[in-house]
Amino acid sequence: MTVRRRFLLAPSFARLIQRERGGLRHVEGFFPERRDRSSWVRLEENKGLLILKTVGPDGEAEDQTDIPVAHAHALLDVCAGEVDYTRTAVPISEGQALVDEILRPGVLHLVTMEFASEEEAGAFRPPEWFGPEVTADPRYTNQSLALHGLAEAPDIPLSDAALNSLIDTLEGRFPAWARLPINRPKARQVPTTRSKAQTSGETLKVNLDEIEQAMMREMEKTPQKGKPE
Repeated sequence: MTVRRRFLLAPSFARLIQRERGGLRHVEGFFPERRDRSSWVRLEENKGLLILKTVGPDGEAEDQTDIPVAHAHALLDVCAGEVDYTRTAVPISEGQALVDEILRPGVLHLVTMEFASEEEAGAFRPPEWFGPEVTADPRYTNQSLALHGLAEAPDIPLSDAALNSLIDTLEGRFPAWARLPINRPKARQVPTTRSKAQTSGETLKVNLDEIEQAMMREMEKTPQKGKPE
């Protein structure tokens, strides 16, 4: 059983993460909702998956089966709704945060954590750069976004603490309390944008000071709570 917690993410943070780490494009098509189960097809690069989630007395169970890419395309054509997004896996201590830039049916930025048990999920303390948690809000599931859309993307406040937390994460620095024993397979990521120049096989380090300054300029344009506009 996989337990997930989902959080909103500031668009500028999502852009910075994708610029640093690239991403993998996904398209998910959902079939009409049913009371005790849901099913959808996922297309990720050159891989197709058919996924079935059922609800029973022991909670939710999710099964997936590999299918040919041509079959995935055919199933997407008859789905009731689709969600199209770019996913970037960001290491957090011994786990990884799954950062999604949802492109269709509307623009939205989310970050998901996956856990092996409810105990692990409950013990997780999200870093400062995560936005408000929406795990319990059904509007922010991929199925709901695909079938019903989202009327308006919420504004996510920015702060110095959140920006510093994100930079620490990108530089591989994690607080001691975040070192949870979570191990997940890492999906291969195809860079959609690059901010690292490669010379003679070596990757040059990105100047995070410049990125921080750019982010600070963006935060100055964002109305802060409690401050007059």
